[in-house]
Amino acid sequence: MEPGEVQSLHEQVERAALFTHSALGQSFHRIGEAEEFVHGLIDVLLSKGILTADEITEAVGRVRQELTDRGELNGPGTIVRSVNAREPEPTVKVDCAARMHICHAVCCSLDFALSVEELDSGNVKWDLGRPYFIRHRADGSCVHKDLTSGRCGVYADRPGVCRSYSCADDPRIWNDFDKMELNTEWIDANLSARPRSRVFRALMHGQHRLVEVSGNEADGECEA
Repeated sequence: MEPGEVQSLHEQVERAALFTHSALGQSFHRIGEAEEFVHGLIDVLLSKGILTADEITEAVGRVRQELTDRGELNGPGTIVRSVNAREPEPTVKVDCAARMHICHAVCCSLDFALSVEELDSGNVKWDLGRPYFIRHRADGSCVHKDLTSGRCGVYADRPGVCRSYSCADDPRIWNDFDKMELNTEWIDANLSARPRSRVFRALMHGQHRLVEVSGNEADGECEA
């Protein structure tokens, strides 16, 4: 393994550990709050004779069994892209090779969550610090982007978001698509190196939760 790959793996493991620590801390805090509320509610119900201890025990057992049967888990949140239908083809076909010397494939720095199918395929790497977003390098570029040619290293197996995306109608990338004038202001503000502190600050404030986002969203921030 090359030194650069070792460093990248080290950073991913570090991010994963911090995500786990933050998410578990949130979970324990919320569990404690819920426990206090439930105990207080049970005391009131019992003291007023509204329910008996046996009725409460039976109800808790029934709900626990229903959650088990449905396979529901209450734990650290993750984000998965929902795909309800075949993702559309790009509205405009772009000659990327003709533009590469200008844009340097900056669209490969856009942020988005992967679908369950893409995760199961094992062809695309996801960010261990933000399950299940596409993984980026420290400079903000997708890990599958060839830094020399700008080409996608998993093009044949690229995510649906990438398949349906066209920069031709994306004002975040181009101020003027035909004249090849980049929107450098937005790009510099949103697609430069991603400070890890921002990710962990989001985790500490509970911004990670289970959500579904549309199949063709490729947002520069995409934090739920």
